[in-house]
Amino acid sequence: MRNKEPLIPVLAAPAFARTRGPSVFLIVAGLLVSQFVPTAEAGLFQRIRAQHQARIEARKKQAEKPTPRPVYRSSYRDAHGDAFINHALLEVERESDRKLIVDIGRQRAFLVVNDLIAIDTAVSTARRGKYTPRGSFQITEKVKSGKVSTIYHVYMPNWMRLGHTTVGMHTGDLPGYPASAGCIRLPQSVAPIIYENVSRGVMVEVVDGWDESGLAIPYSRPAAELFSGV
Repeated sequence: MRNKEPLIPVLAAPAFARTRGPSVFLIVAGLLVSQFVPTAEAGLFQRIRAQHQARIEARKKQAEKPTPRPVYRSSYRDAHGDAFINHALLEVERESDRKLIVDIGRQRAFLVVNDLIAIDTAVSTARRGKYTPRGSFQITEKVKSGKVSTIYHVYMPNWMRLGHTTVGMHTGDLPGYPASAGCIRLPQSVAPIIYENVSRGVMVEVVDGWDESGLAIPYSRPAAELFSGV
């Protein structure tokens, strides 16, 4: 005579529970499981359900938090104050090719017009633990005012987005070292000038170190070196 196998109930939540969302399904399934599983396993299920409910409540509280109002600022710190701006070059070569170079190592940005340095300014890029993306990007968005940081809830005047990233160049504090969350901060006195002298589509090269190759006139080399062969 063949041994009879013990009957093991197949647990299935009613159809209405499966269609009412995960919370209802968990409650109904918990009631069913509690009738057939050992107490220890039932306790584990109760803890899982409690954790699930806690996550739901946490999301609700987060959604109910009011969004801080953006803060307007009238001044920004610039620990350098050493920007070089060739206004004559910007005016004469208004229709000429131009590009921006951001040198992470030197914490400088250069606006190059017709292979000449038109602007040389300090910047502040990503602090430790954050990252400013390297590479070549087109300026894809320009917002003179009204752009708000989702991290600090402050306005970012003269916003210029790099490609399709979340990073851009904008007016910000320059404390003398990398301090941003990834964006490229520009001095308050320089950002509007760069903003007015570049258009959407202008290339921005972000590099760890720029050797200034391709310039019509070397920029950073000492005069003694420039005229040593004369």
